[in-house]
Parts: sequence; structure tokens; C-alpha cells
Amino acid sequence: IMFFILVTCRPLLRLYIGDEAANTPGLLEGASAYVMIRALHMPTSLLLGVLQAALLGAKDSVTPLIAILYSTIINTGGDYLLVSKLKMGLPGAAIATTLAQWAATLALLGPARKERVHD
Repeated sequence: IMFFILVTCRPLLRLYIGDEAANTPGLLEGASAYVMIRALHMPTSLLLGVLQAALLGAKDSVTPLIAILYSTIINTGGDYLLVSKLKMGLPGAAIATTLAQWAATLALLGPARKERVHD
């Protein structure tokens, strides 16, 4: 799916928003950049959900909460730095959100491995 989105991003966005909006200067370029950067989170999407569910199933609700806290801090800090200070606009917001999701997934990997059932 990630590769499909990366390859077909512009035509799909044009179809979704319509020709009039797509012809607005900068709109399609900004939206395409955002979608293509956000597509890089796809490897973590399913894994993050599975890790959260596994930990919740193991009666560990604190670790997913901490991972969400990490993710929120990284996203908020990243948005402030990349969008406000470095003036990166939509691509900066997309980078911050993607990094935040990767951070949450990585934060859950270790604890999930420790919680797995041993024979």
C-alpha cells in the first residue's frame, strides 16, 4: 500500500479534491508532499496496533500509555521545531507525525518482547 500511495499520490489527490482545488497554486504540491511523507509510517501502523493490543492483552496498560506520551511529545516538539522555527510547513508537520509514530512503535517493541509467552 505504501508503494502504491507513493507512486499514485498526485493523481489520487487530484481526483479526490477535484480539478478546481488541484489548480490552486501550491495546494496539490503541499498535499502531495504531506501524503508521501506520511506514507512512510505505514510499516509501523499495523505493528503499533498489534503491539498495543498484545500489551493490553497481557494486562499492561501503562506501557502503551507511556508510548503514546512519547509520541505526543515528539509530535508536538517536532511540529513546533519543524513548522514554527524551521518554516517547513506541511512537510515539517508530516515528518514530525511520522517520527512520532515510529517512536511509539519502537517504544513498545522491547516491552512487548518481554511480555511474550514463554514455553
